[in-house]
Amino acid sequence: MEILWFCLVAIMIAGYVVLDGFDLGAGIIHHCVARTLDEKRLVLRSIGPVWDGNEVWLLAAGGTLYFAFPGLYASSFSGFYLPLMIVLWLLILRGISVEFRNHIDSPVWKPFWDAGFTLSSALLAVFFGAALGNVVRGVPLDASGVFFLPLWTDFTVSGELGILDWYTILVGVLSFFALTHHGALWIVLKTEGPVHDRAQRVARISWYPRRRAVLFRPHPPRRPLDRPQDRRPRA
Repeated sequence: MEILWFCLVAIMIAGYVVLDGFDLGAGIIHHCVARTLDEKRLVLRSIGPVWDGNEVWLLAAGGTLYFAFPGLYASSFSGFYLPLMIVLWLLILRGISVEFRNHIDSPVWKPFWDAGFTLSSALLAVFFGAALGNVVRGVPLDASGVFFLPLWTDFTVSGELGILDWYTILVGVLSFFALTHHGALWIVLKTEGPVHDRAQRVARISWYPRRRAVLFRPHPPRRPLDRPQDRRPRA
C-alpha cells in the first residue's frame, strides 16, 4: 500500500511540474517576449484558463502526503518551514498579480503587477529546483525524525550544508532554465506575430544552458550522516 501511495504522490508532483511549469515559464519570460500592454495581455491569456487549475495538483500532492505519510509530512514541513512559507507567499503574490492586474487602468498599476508576476515566477522556479536538490541529496534526520538546516550558507563547496547552498542553487538554476524553456515553447504554441517570434528565440537560447547543466550536473555533497562517525568507546 505504501508503494501505491508513493506512486500517486510522485504522479501528482510530476503532473504539477509539467502542467504548471509552462505557467511559471510564461511568467519568467513575460517581460522578454511582451513589450506592450496588449502583448502582455496576450501572454496572460495563453495561460489564463488553466493556470489556477494546474495548482490543484500541488494541493492534491500535499494532502495525499499528509494522509499517507504523516511522519514524512511532519518532518519535512517542520524542517523546511521557512522556505515553505516563502513559497506560499510567492504563490499568493503570483496569483494576485494575475487577478489584480486588470482591475485598474493605470500606467503604474499594470506594470507593478506585471513585475510581481515575473519576480514571483522566477523565484518559484529557483525555490522548486532547490527543493529538488535537497530531496536528491537528502537531509540529516536524527533519531526522532527531525532535522534542521540553515536557510543559506557561505555557498562554498566545502562549507556547511544548507537549504540554499552551492548545490541546491545550481539545481535551482537548472530548474529556472528548464521552466523558461517550457514556458517559451508554450507561448510559441499559443501565440502568433512578434510575441511568437520572441518566444521562439528565448526557447532557442534557454536550451543551451539547460543542456549543459544536465550533461555536466554536479554530484550532490555527502550529508553529515554519511560521513564516518567517531567510533571510540564511550567512557
